[in-house]
Amino acid sequence: MAKTRYLSEAEKREGRKHLYLQEVFNGAAYSWVGDTIVYLMAISLSASNIALGYIAAASHLTGLILPLVPRLFDGRNHIKVQSFVWVLRGAVCILYGGLFFISGDAAILLLLAVYTLFNVFRMMGVALHDSTMRTVSSASNRGRVVSAVNFFYQGSSVISRLFTTFFLAIERFSGLVGLLILQAGGIITNTLAAHQIAQIPSRTTIVYTPGRNVWVIFREAMSDAATRRRLILRWLAISVSVVFALTTPFLQVELGLSNALVVSYSVVLALAVILASGVSKRFSDRLGSRPLVLFSGGFSLVTFVVWIFIPPTLSIVPIFLLGFATNFFVSLISILTYRLLTQVMGDEETVSFNSMVNFVIAIIALVVGLFSGFLADFAPYARTLLILGEQVLGNGYSFVFIFAFLLSSVVLFFASRLQEIGAYSSHAAAQVIFSRHGLRAVSMIERLERTHDPAKRRALLHSLGDNYNELATSELRQILARPFSVDKREAVRAIADRPRAELLEDLIRLARDDDSYVQLDAIAALGAYYNEERAKAVLLTLMQEGRWASVRSMASKSLARVSEGDEYLHLVNELSHSARHIDETIDFLIAKQIMDTDGTYLRDLLVAIEQGRSATYRQTRYAAIANMLQFDNPPLSQLYEWMNLETGEYLADFLVEARDVAFIEAHQSELLRWFSEEDWKAVRTLCSEVVGAIEVSTSVRWTHLAAGILRANTFAIEAFDVHDMLALLYFSYSLVKHS
Repeated sequence: MAKTRYLSEAEKREGRKHLYLQEVFNGAAYSWVGDTIVYLMAISLSASNIALGYIAAASHLTGLILPLVPRLFDGRNHIKVQSFVWVLRGAVCILYGGLFFISGDAAILLLLAVYTLFNVFRMMGVALHDSTMRTVSSASNRGRVVSAVNFFYQGSSVISRLFTTFFLAIERFSGLVGLLILQAGGIITNTLAAHQIAQIPSRTTIVYTPGRNVWVIFREAMSDAATRRRLILRWLAISVSVVFALTTPFLQVELGLSNALVVSYSVVLALAVILASGVSKRFSDRLGSRPLVLFSGGFSLVTFVVWIFIPPTLSIVPIFLLGFATNFFVSLISILTYRLLTQVMGDEETVSFNSMVNFVIAIIALVVGLFSGFLADFAPYARTLLILGEQVLGNGYSFVFIFAFLLSSVVLFFASRLQEIGAYSSHAAAQVIFSRHGLRAVSMIERLERTHDPAKRRALLHSLGDNYNELATSELRQILARPFSVDKREAVRAIADRPRAELLEDLIRLARDDDSYVQLDAIAALGAYYNEERAKAVLLTLMQEGRWASVRSMASKSLARVSEGDEYLHLVNELSHSARHIDETIDFLIAKQIMDTDGTYLRDLLVAIEQGRSATYRQTRYAAIANMLQFDNPPLSQLYEWMNLETGEYLADFLVEARDVAFIEAHQSELLRWFSEEDWKAVRTLCSEVVGAIEVSTSVRWTHLAAGILRANTFAIEAFDVHDMLALLYFSYSLVKHS
């Protein structure tokens, strides 16, 4: 069969494996050839604030080249192109070697030129990377894939940056020489990343449609309200991250930290991104991006206020902690806005669309980066931003952080106006994220996704049923909505144990559906909804009009639980005559037990004999009645168990236990002989005499039970066997004992 350009699930799994490996190598590569090392190189060359602002923007600025990508590579396999430009990204870094031979402004210009070329190829790869991400993922797992990519990238980045910290702490390598050695390591790992990219399966080609330029795609995207809001939010999120990137030079320019400490700060930032990826992975696919962006935006505002007023004399520990918190929220917003954008990104012209997105980002990043560098030049004024008594609050970058605060405020505004189908409300999301029950619900759902053992899945589902958080309710509703699921029956039973009003309509739908394989379980679960008129009405209808006898009997049992008094007892009595299977009989018995407080149904104790039922049927019916009457010393079921398994002398063992009643003690040996000889007439006579002689006026129920036992005299003795006689003796003994 001919393959389409879309990958099979096996190919997607293979692609994700190589994608994750690529991110491992890429995390190390970018740590050694990316912005932090370039910042340090620029500062060692005495670059200006404007140059530092340009470096902050350069990783996005080079998106200006992207409109040419579809034209240059039209018709070519996008994975091959991505691998090729990734090799070029590392190769241009060889030119940094020129810094060994020049100095001053020429060295700074060389550094900026090489870094610009590096980012040109990087941006080409990023535009193609978005398409790769969509190719190897699906709508149901895209949030997890995006988070996993960030996790592998940042995890590798942390390890490589820790190495960098120790490497730069060595005096011989603390300066420009050490930084250039790290660049060489970055070139090697970058090449390994390119090799992994080349292994990703792909049949997608880059498509360029004449006339479909950036401006046309931009106008089309902005004409759609959903796409427009997501794009603006994405661009604003990138703008905030560009400004926040200036905290790296802030540490050296304002605080005078060493290269090693600045790199260790980048490790802290990478850890924040890993945590943000984990949070996104756990919550974004379940809660939606919008509420998480709102929370993150609000918290980021608080952190930027702190950045505005921190003095340069503050120790590095609180500054590192502040950087961690800020980057966590900024990175989480970035990840979530990317996820929002992929939701509206079409399968066609993906590269062209990404080129447009990053082209606009380039313009915004250039403006934001240069403007941030311009604001940093007002350091003398910023350091005295606020004076409280003798305490001066502020630092040389306070105006830069005010700018970041304003941008974050705009992010929050646009996020509040965003519509996302299926996303939780802010209130509902807060109940999940900021509550113990919500976090436990997330944990249980994740464990449920990973667990295949049936017993463990049942335990998890019942634990989920005990959790009343909205996320747990939502997960249970999703399971109930599936036509078939290995968890569906247990989910219904979990709700029956812990009923919740939000799922009543879901249960009613299943209870009414004659073709649902959990119909009976759903009807049973409705019996837990006491004082719910909707449940009561549905059960009454099912009891009278149910398609199957089992439906009518189950409905009668549940109706007895949710109704009060004997209003429907006459219906139950009438319907019970048509019971054919033992489960129907037991359901009706339970209904009668609840509704018939006088116990008139006990007069039919021996009706199964009259009906000619099997031994199994009669044993079950007798044992069920004994259980409902709480005759449990010993339980009748246990006596039948001993009989059926031929375990010891079941009758002798029972009689030993029953000697606390006079007639058992007096006739113990006779009873053993009568049962051995199957002298049922003698057994019946003894039981009738004993029951007929006792006073049971203290309970109407015992009166009816006595009548049921005495009814044995109306049957021919041939109708009885050992199963009936054991029951007759047991109920006679129990009646005497309880009366």
